[in-house]
Amino acid sequence: MVDSSVPVADASESPAAQLGRRLTHGRGRLLVMLATTLVWVMDTLLVGRLEGHHVVDHSFNGLLSTVERLSTVAFLVVSLGLAFSLYLGRQQALFRWALIYLVFSMTQVVANVLSMVGTASAVKGGGLTALWDVAAVYMESVVVFMFIYIFLDVATPGGAFVWPGRDGQPPPPPHVVDYLFISLNVNSTYGPTSEALVSRPAKMFMALQVLLAILMLTVLIARAVGASG
Repeated sequence: MVDSSVPVADASESPAAQLGRRLTHGRGRLLVMLATTLVWVMDTLLVGRLEGHHVVDHSFNGLLSTVERLSTVAFLVVSLGLAFSLYLGRQQALFRWALIYLVFSMTQVVANVLSMVGTASAVKGGGLTALWDVAAVYMESVVVFMFIYIFLDVATPGGAFVWPGRDGQPPPPPHVVDYLFISLNVNSTYGPTSEALVSRPAKMFMALQVLLAILMLTVLIARAVGASG
């Protein structure tokens, strides 16, 4: 069923522009709000588990608590800003609010990864099930950077990615799954996929994601050795 509240696509629009139009009209607006809530809930549950089960060293608890309090305030403020901007059709304000929220979300991921690095050799025993927190931080990184790539692709004139078409046909509008695939590939293979990356800011964020993935792999190895001890 086609959402009649979404404007008809323009043939001259880039794939990223078509995606942006879908996300800012009709049911896409609800998906944007659910996405921001998902990132915040993931981080809140993760930090609560890390602190409650003393996985993170005590010296890092203050950092995590501070970042979590800031992210809670940011979530409430930005959610209101996003909601008003989305439903009033204020595109410039919408991008500003989305950028602020993504910066806080990325800060959460960096803080969680650094806390894992600080406890790489401190956690002993518990078997491989003790590695759940590393996996949780890994998936949080994938989800957050997925949303960052969506934002960059929509906000960049002409798109941050070049999407391949099939048999000479125009490329279809990208889906959230496409960005999830890119983020998973960067986290696991430390490089982009078949989609060409043409935006310098996106390249910088991808480099940061690669660095965080390497740190998480280092933590995983150190914790796996400690878990068997």
